[in-house]
This record gives sequence, C-alpha cells and structure tokens, in this order.
Amino acid sequence: MSPLERAPPPHRRARSRKPVPRQDRLTQRTLFLRRMRKSLKPGLWLIGLGAVFVIGAELFRSLPAAAPQPAAAVAPHSGFGLATLGADLGLRISKVEINGAGSLDPAVLDTAIGVKPGDPALGFSLGAVQNRVAQLGPVQSVTVERVLPGTLVVDITERDALAIWQTMQDGHVQFVLIDKDGAVIANQDAAAAKRREPGLLLLSGGDAPKFAATLLAELKTVPVVLAHVVAAQHVDGLRWNLILKDHAVVKLPGSDEAGAIGQLAALQASMQLLDRPVEDIDLRQPGRLIVRPYAPPAPPAGTNQKNGAKP
Repeated sequence: MSPLERAPPPHRRARSRKPVPRQDRLTQRTLFLRRMRKSLKPGLWLIGLGAVFVIGAELFRSLPAAAPQPAAAVAPHSGFGLATLGADLGLRISKVEINGAGSLDPAVLDTAIGVKPGDPALGFSLGAVQNRVAQLGPVQSVTVERVLPGTLVVDITERDALAIWQTMQDGHVQFVLIDKDGAVIANQDAAAAKRREPGLLLLSGGDAPKFAATLLAELKTVPVVLAHVVAAQHVDGLRWNLILKDHAVVKLPGSDEAGAIGQLAALQASMQLLDRPVEDIDLRQPGRLIVRPYAPPAPPAGTNQKNGAKP
C-alpha cells in the first residue's frame, strides 16, 4: 500500500455540524400587526399631547376667580372648543349639587348658576358661575367645583341675618334684613326669615343698623331681658327704646346702656318688673328709676266720676 493510500489517522475524524433550527416564516397577520404598531406610534403621541392640553386647559380655567365681577362683564365660555367633543364623549352635566343655600330663592339661584342637566360639562366657566352666585345678597362666600364626568358642586355660605330693619323706600314702609355689619341683605324675604328665626328683633330708626350689633351683643349677655324684647327703636341717633312683648317701653340712656340693661335684669329678678302691666320704664337718668303704670280707663260719658252713677 502506498503512502498516498493510507487511511487518515484516527484522531482526524470529520467534525460534526450542529443542526440549524428551522425558522418559521412570519404569517401575513403577524406582519400586518407589526406594521400597524409602527404606524400607530406617532398617532399615540398626538393623542397623548392632546389629552395633556385638554386637562391643562381645564385645570387653568377651573381656578377660582380673584374677585367677583359684574355678571354683565363675564362673557360666555366656549370651553376652548372642547365642549362639543367632551359632550360627544359623554361629558355632560347630570347633576347640580347645591349646599348651604337655606334662604335663597331656588329660581333666583338656578338663574345665577346658569347650568342645568344635559349641558356640556366643559361648556362653561367655573369663575363665571362663582361670580354670578357671589352677587346674590344672602351669599357671603361661594366655591364652585366641576366633578367629571357630570357633576357640578356649588358650596354656599350665607350671611347670617342679625335683625329686621323697618325703613322707608320711595315713601313706602319696607322690612329688610341686615347683617352684623349693618348692611342690608338684598333679595331676602324678611317675613320668611322671621318665620325661620322667631328671635329676630325688629329695629327702627334711620341709623339703627349702624348700632344694632352693639345692642344685640349687650342683650344676649342678659337672656332674661332679651326674652321680653321684641323690637328696638333708635331715637334721635342717640339712644334706644326697647319694646317689650306687652308693648311696654324701656327707655335706655344714651351712655352706659349695658349698665342700664344689667339694672333691668336685677329689677326683673327682685320684683318681676318686666312682667308687670306698666306703660314705660325710664332708665335714662343714672341711679334713678321711673315707672309709669297704665292710666286707668276713662269712665263712660255721662257717668258721675265720684260714685260711678249717672247724674
């Protein structure tokens, strides 16, 4: 055997190759979905940016107004052109929730709010609603909140009525409510307020509202006297007359009226003076009490005043 015909050494065996895994071909459905995913990426970015713009615009527009403005100066709000889009997506007012409006006329309040169920939830300005409601007389403060998808919440704090003031307007007697600052509470029914709060006193006198808070504070410290008082008259811009339930008049001094009210309480405790049938109680002079009883009824005409017999 020639050297060329020798068999290869045993250690030089042919190397075996690993089998190559078979690659499956992508189906048409998979290729279509991959193309759609790539093409949708720019659109998703645009939708995201649009959502951020909408939310940012509504948050900015929902900030409370710095100060109430006249209703005529508040222009209708278009919702930045998004009201119709939001309504098509289901963002419509389904409920208007009002809290704290105990004495406001419901029709007047609804007109001031200007939003009703079915309106686009993004089609109005919260600041405009707040300004209109704040202008109603009984309202001390108001906050307005939009709770998506469809609730408008109006929280109202009303001005507390201090008393009822009898005044003249255009030659006619008017009864209006005043607050603790002596300001008239407009758009309020004094008779309805009296039914709700029987303890409201009736005040008269041109400048009575200016001094009402001081008088009421002094009377509240002496409940036994306040329980008998139904009205008060400010006389000559100087002092008060208290009108009791039995129509008796208590004349308070121009100075130290709190001391006179305390003296009246002491007289009530010692002799029930406020329950006696007297016409007036004069406390205008310090240290002196003048009580005038009712005058006896006049005898009928033609009667002998001495023995009550006719002549």
